[in-house]
Amino acid sequence: MTERYETKLIEDCIKTLIEKFKECPRYFFSESDIKSYLYHLLISKESLKQEYSTKSGYLIGVVHTEYPVIKGFFDLVALDTQSVNQLSITKQKILCGIEIGLDQKYEHFMKDYSNFTPDAGNEVSLGYVLHFIKGYNADWAKVVEAVEEAARTNDCSLIKKVETDEVKALVVRIDLSK
Repeated sequence: MTERYETKLIEDCIKTLIEKFKECPRYFFSESDIKSYLYHLLISKESLKQEYSTKSGYLIGVVHTEYPVIKGFFDLVALDTQSVNQLSITKQKILCGIEIGLDQKYEHFMKDYSNFTPDAGNEVSLGYVLHFIKGYNADWAKVVEAVEEAARTNDCSLIKKVETDEVKALVVRIDLSK
């Protein structure tokens, strides 16, 4: 996939979120707080806050939360701005989907990760899984090991990993456009 301007903006916002979590983990009480903060960062970017006209003439934004896909909902999505005007409101192409977990176990991380495998059937170009831990989590090493193994086999890229005594966080990018 060729790097797009929107993709860079999205990754910059994710990195800003990670830094905020690292500096002030108690700023985020829940996963919803993290999602809301990232949504705010995303729509503060000019190309992501614009309204776009669908094929039917409806005006829509490109950043959404709890966006429906084949198996449930993505926590956050950014629609493909290059195809919005060619598609109906219910058939939009997802540029990137984002799943977020806070203080979750290994199984939750793997469920989020599996939403971006070809078997999931979710039509998305890029997937991001963001996993945040405050304090101790017995499954952290298992999550890191799974990510590092997937990265070795080119199934994903580890974009960012933070490990301190107080917090742990990682961002995984899955490119489905290959």
